[in-house]
Amino acid sequence: MPHRPFRRLLAPALVTLAVAAGVACTSSDPSKVTRELLTMSKEDAYARGDALVAKKKYELGRQYLRFVAENYANDPIGKQAALRLADSFFEEKSPLGFVEAQSRFKDFRSRYPSHPRSDYALFRLAQVSDRQAEKPDRDQANTRLAAQSYRDLLQNYPGSPYATEARARYKAMLDLLGEHEFLVAHFYYRRGAWEAARNRFEGLFAAFPEYSRMEKALYYAGLTEFRLGRQEDARALFEKLRKDYPESRWVRKVPKLPEAPAATTADAGL
Repeated sequence: MPHRPFRRLLAPALVTLAVAAGVACTSSDPSKVTRELLTMSKEDAYARGDALVAKKKYELGRQYLRFVAENYANDPIGKQAALRLADSFFEEKSPLGFVEAQSRFKDFRSRYPSHPRSDYALFRLAQVSDRQAEKPDRDQANTRLAAQSYRDLLQNYPGSPYATEARARYKAMLDLLGEHEFLVAHFYYRRGAWEAARNRFEGLFAAFPEYSRMEKALYYAGLTEFRLGRQEDARALFEKLRKDYPESRWVRKVPKLPEAPAATTADAGL
């Protein structure tokens, strides 16, 4: 039999374990939730699930929301529960949660395309990809998905209450994609792969004309043309840099190019 001092030390730990076990049983016992649901109205079940999710008791709250969504699929509150269920996975902010949220928001839009909150589901879809967007030196698959969803929302729901934020995030996603293109072009430039760099810079200018670091891109694109011996193309890019960004530090870095030869009558075809 343990000595009294040891028992006194052990007692608090046993109490803690007992309490934890009790909480676990009451918070995740599916049979208890099922019995409770049988006595609740759909409105009360939804309210209970919504309140639990708001308290971040996701697993327990989802049992109530899932019941309403699956048993009242064509009822307004069933559709609301399906959307709240998708939201619960988004709010969890875990990699697996984002995957589940993406699937459920897509399913909601597919099943209820004319629902009044279809724009919200699309906005959330964009946010799911947005939250998973990588840094510009990494793969940009999620960035592209986010940009596409934000663009779809702006095109299909221009009056949506989420349009303002969607427009700002769409611009941010485009800038992230532009930065990715610049980094790839600059990678080729640093390695002397001038043609590959030139192609990437041209793609950047065509696809992302509002790229936030355009002056830097113009500078390196001009240097690339200079390295390729295309003096006039380099000159044109440097002139655009001076004109569009006269105060930029990149203007001061522009190298002095040989003067273009004066046009002759032969050049003019006379």
